[in-house]
Amino acid sequence: MSASESNDRVYWVKSNLSDQSLFLGLNLIAIALWASGIPLASMATDGDANTGLFITSASVGLFLFISTFTTIDRIKSVADSVPTEIADMAISKQLKGNPWFAFAAMIVTVHVGILVGHGIILLG
Repeated sequence: MSASESNDRVYWVKSNLSDQSLFLGLNLIAIALWASGIPLASMATDGDANTGLFITSASVGLFLFISTFTTIDRIKSVADSVPTEIADMAISKQLKGNPWFAFAAMIVTVHVGILVGHGIILLG
């Protein structure tokens, strides 16, 4: 493998990790807005649109669930495809050793918890 191909592979990993980190950060911001925005909208409407808000919350939650899971899966795929040139670096070893199952469990727990909370607030 030439030095140019090696540099391209390393750049590919760096670029993808950077992009996926940005997507993950945006997902976390969106989850925070979703979790707080729906109850605020319910208070603003004095409870007149709670069923519609719950349906909206479920739809937004499904979108964010898929988006977050896809982003975590892409980061895991990048970690699994680290080039041999940088595989012995500490960051590469740490990236490969991440507890991906724990991330998945946390995503499910947070989304289900927010939906249950919205259900209690809006339909309770």
